[in-house]
Amino acid sequence: MNNAAHLDDSLERINRAIEDLLDAVGKDVYDRNRGSFNFLGKATRSRFTLMLSDALGLDRAAAERISAAAELTHAASLMHDDCIDRAALRRGVPSLNSSMGVNAAILLGDLVISIALDYSSRISPGAPVDLVRTIRRMTEGALLEENSRRRTLNRTEAERIMRLKTGELFRWCALTACHAAGKPELYGSCGAIGEGTGIIFQIIDDVLDFEGEAGLTGKDVLMDITEGRATLPLIMALEDGRFSGPITEELRSIGNGVKGDLSPALRIASIVRDNGFAAAARALAAERAAALDEELSRLPEAEASGALRAFIRALPGRTR
Repeated sequence: MNNAAHLDDSLERINRAIEDLLDAVGKDVYDRNRGSFNFLGKATRSRFTLMLSDALGLDRAAAERISAAAELTHAASLMHDDCIDRAALRRGVPSLNSSMGVNAAILLGDLVISIALDYSSRISPGAPVDLVRTIRRMTEGALLEENSRRRTLNRTEAERIMRLKTGELFRWCALTACHAAGKPELYGSCGAIGEGTGIIFQIIDDVLDFEGEAGLTGKDVLMDITEGRATLPLIMALEDGRFSGPITEELRSIGNGVKGDLSPALRIASIVRDNGFAAAARALAAERAAALDEELSRLPEAEASGALRAFIRALPGRTR
C-alpha cells in the first residue's frame, strides 16, 4: 500500500470515529443529518499529525486518536467563529448558524468541545489537561483578534494572534504525538514544527481572503476586511506609504458605510493583490516553511520526515 492510500485510510477512520461520537448524542439534542457540518474539511491538522507521527515512529492508531480530538476541537472553534462573523458558508455548505440559528450553533460548538475533551482521554491521562490549556490559548488569540477589530496592528501583534489562535492546536498535536511516541528529547523540535506549521497555514488562510472565491475556499471571502481584521497581507500593504492612505480611507468607509456594500472591500483586496502584498505574504510563509528544515531533520524516521517536509513546503502555495 502506498503512503497516499495509507493516509486516506487513516482519514476515513478518523472521520468514522468522529461520526460515531456524534451519533452517540441523542438525535433530539443533535441530529447531524439535519444540521449538516463537514467535521473533517481539508483535514490539514489530521494530515499533519499523521505525517509527524510517522516521522516519530508512532503507531497510526494513536495518531488517529490525536487527529480526531484535534479536528473536533477545530470544528467547535469554527462553529463559534461563524456565529461571531455571521458567516453564511463553511466548508462549502451553509454554516450552522445559517441553517440552525446562532443559539443552536453556539451550543453545538460547546457540545463538540466537551466531546473532544472526553475523547482525548483515550490518548493519555494527561491529554485532556493539555487540550484544555490549548483551548484556553486559542480562545485568548480569538479574543485578541476580536479586541483589535478596526485597529491597525503591526506584524508582531498579528503573529501573536496567529500563534495563539491557530498555532497552538497544531502544537498540541505535535507535542501529544511526541509524548505518545516516548521521545521527550524531541519536545522542543516538535513544538516548533507544530507552532510553525500552524502559523504558515494561517498566513495562507488570510491570503485567501484576498485571493479566494467562495466556490473554491468553501467559505465567505472578504470577511477579514469587512469585519475589520488586520491580517498580514493588509498589514504589509499599510506599511507601504504609497497605499496606506487609500486603504485607510476605504477601511473608514467600511466602518461608516452601508452594511452589505462590498465595494470598499473589493477595492482594498485589489490593492493588496495587484501590488504584490498577497504574494509577499506567501513568500514569507515559504521562508518560514524552509526554516523548519533543521527541526524536521531531527525526527528519527527520515523517509516520513521528508514527506512531512514536502507537506509543509506545499502549504504556502495552497489555493483553497
